[in-house]
Amino acid sequence: MFEEYAKKLNLGEVGRYFLFVVLIAIVLLTGIINPRFFNPNNLFNILLQVSVLGVVAMGATVLLISAGLDLSVGSMLSVSAYISGIVIGITGSTYLGILTALAVATAIGAFNGLLVATDRAHPFIITLGMMTLLQGVAIAISRGSPINSMGNLFSLIGIREVGGVIPLPVVIFLAITILVWFFLRKVPWGRYAYAIGGNEEASRLSGVKTKRVKIALYTLNGFLVGVGAVLLSSILDSALPNMGNGYALRAIAAVVIGGTPLFGGRGSVWGTLAGVLLLGLVSNSINMLGISANFQDVVLGTIILFAVMSQKY
Repeated sequence: MFEEYAKKLNLGEVGRYFLFVVLIAIVLLTGIINPRFFNPNNLFNILLQVSVLGVVAMGATVLLISAGLDLSVGSMLSVSAYISGIVIGITGSTYLGILTALAVATAIGAFNGLLVATDRAHPFIITLGMMTLLQGVAIAISRGSPINSMGNLFSLIGIREVGGVIPLPVVIFLAITILVWFFLRKVPWGRYAYAIGGNEEASRLSGVKTKRVKIALYTLNGFLVGVGAVLLSSILDSALPNMGNGYALRAIAAVVIGGTPLFGGRGSVWGTLAGVLLLGLVSNSINMLGISANFQDVVLGTIILFAVMSQKY
């Protein structure tokens, strides 16, 4: 009885819009209390801070639309960035280091896709195992020590600005957003992601090679994580064995806030973009209001729970 009544009220949509209203209210309240919040320099700083999360979240969007999931993206980011740093240190070539980060992450993503395509276990379990494995790899190859210089990566990308105003990592993030939108809406395999997420068996019977599509989507996700690794390394001018910690949950949170359900079949990159920006604004609001950074995890967890529960119906 209650579920039928809830469906009539469309509580999922109401809950999602209520969440947006609450987050925007937090942002406006911060701007009133601390006018510096809306300073252009602070806003560009927020965009820079969320650029890596945004790129990773675009990959998560593609997977969630297809009813997939990858919990290993944070560890994947750490491993690919660290190996990239090793290559830069040995060869002195920043460009070779960039290619290495992209290649390592793409290969891991493809391997995840191969495992998921076997249908022997849920993507949650498979990528959870991969997350643990990669965490061990990151610690083993680094021995807990950071790489404190990434060659010319900092000057090449990290501090470079387009038009003397917009940070290059932000431009790359927005370009990735447009490219992923094009892939999902204009490329057949992108549209297959929606079909598989909506009904995988029906898609297979319609002639869609679902296993190949899954592998391709996880490979794309890996490539985007590689881009995120390059951006984060360039911003920090370093590589750490745990630098990707937390990115998986924050990316999923941004995607879910943006309206993409965990069970797949629908969603959009523009919703994810809004979710990423809202998370960045709320995080910055917490700092501006002088609240402990540890409280950010409480806020993030609450947002994830509310976003997921609002999609129940």
